[in-house]
Amino acid sequence: MRFLHTSDWHVGRTIRNHSRSEEHQAVFAEIIDIAKREQVDAVLVTGDIFHERRPPLEAEEIVAQTLADLARAGIPSVVIPGNHDDAFRLRTLKPLGDLVRVHVVADFTDDLPSLIVPISARDDKESAVIGCLPYLHPHTVLTAAEGAGNSEDVRLRVYQSKVQDYFRALVEEMQRRNRTAVSIVLAHAHIAECEFGGGEWRSSVFPVNAAFLPAHVQYVALGHMHKPQVIPGTKSQARYAGSILQMDFGEREQQKSVCLIDAHPGKPATVTTIDLTQGKALLRRSGTAEAILAQAAEFTNAWVEIVLQPDQRTLELVDQVRTLPGVIAVRFEEPDGKEERIGESANRRIGDRPATELFSDYYKLKRKNEPDPRLVALFDRLYREESVGSETGE
Repeated sequence: MRFLHTSDWHVGRTIRNHSRSEEHQAVFAEIIDIAKREQVDAVLVTGDIFHERRPPLEAEEIVAQTLADLARAGIPSVVIPGNHDDAFRLRTLKPLGDLVRVHVVADFTDDLPSLIVPISARDDKESAVIGCLPYLHPHTVLTAAEGAGNSEDVRLRVYQSKVQDYFRALVEEMQRRNRTAVSIVLAHAHIAECEFGGGEWRSSVFPVNAAFLPAHVQYVALGHMHKPQVIPGTKSQARYAGSILQMDFGEREQQKSVCLIDAHPGKPATVTTIDLTQGKALLRRSGTAEAILAQAAEFTNAWVEIVLQPDQRTLELVDQVRTLPGVIAVRFEEPDGKEERIGESANRRIGDRPATELFSDYYKLKRKNEPDPRLVALFDRLYREESVGSETGE
C-alpha cells in the first residue's frame, strides 16, 4: 500500500500581516497532484491544519476545498489535530467527513476502536489500520491532583508515562483489529531528540522520548516539528514530514517536502521524500542599501527581510529598499556591544516622552553617537504613518 504523509499546514498564517492564502492554495494543488500521480491509497495529515484555534473563514474554505478535492479523486484522508488546532471544531466535521472518506480523529478517548481508521488498497488486495493519537495537551492528560503543587519535572514524568501507555494501548487495539494489515500510527507530539524548525509554538508542549514511540508498527507519521527529519533511536520507521511552507525566517534554509510511504504486511516500510516547489522562499539579505537594490531581481516570488548596513547613501535609498517587491521587513544592523544606560532622560517615564526622543536615545545607546537628523525625521514620518493606520484600523 502507498500513503502520502503531510503535516503542519498552518492555514491562515500570515507573515508580517501579509496573507499566504495564495501560497497555500498553490502548494495544496501540488500535493493533490502528487497524490494522484503516485496513486496513493490515503493522505495522512498529522496536525496543525490551521494556524489559529479560531481560523478565518478563508482558511477554513481552503482546507475544506483541499480535502474535498482529494475525495473527488477517490483518495481518502486521515486527519488529526495539532496543538494549534481546536479539537472541538474539527470534531464537528467528522460526521460529514466520514461520508466522503475524510476521516477526522479529533481527540483521544477511552474508546480505542474510534481511534483506528481502516483503509483498503485501491485494488482491495491489502488493507491497513491507521491508529491516531491527536495532540495531547498536558491539561487534558494530567489530573488536577497530578498537576497542582507538583514541580515541572514531576508533571513531565507523569505526562510522559501516560503518553507511553496511550501508545501501547493504541497499538494493542490495532493488533486486535487486524494483525495481518499494514500498521501505521499518526501522532502530533514533540519528540525530545529532534530539531525544531523555527516556527513552532513551544509553550505547553511537553516533550516525549523517541523510545516511547511504537516499535511494532511499520511507520509512525509525526507532526509538530517544522523541519523534515527522521526520528533517531526508534525501532520502526518514524518521521516528521515538516511544514509545507517556510513559515518564518528561521525556516528559510529548509527544503519543504512530503513523505511517500510504501508498506506491505509483514515487511518494513520504505519512505521517499518528494520536494515541494510551490510557495514563496523566505530570504534574509544584509548589506548597504545600494548593495540590496542591486539584488532586487532575486526577490521575485519571495518574502524578504533586509538588514541594512549604514553608509553615506543609506538614508536617501532606504525608501527604495522598503518598496522593493517582496520586502516585508527592514531593520538596521546593530553593532555588537553591551547595553548601557543612556543618560538622565532614561529615568523618565517612557509614556511621557516623544517617540523621536526615545528613538534618539536608543540610537545613541547602540551606536555611541548622535543620529543623523534625516534618520530621526524618517523615523518620525514612519512612526506617524503607523500610528494613524493603527488608529483608523488599517
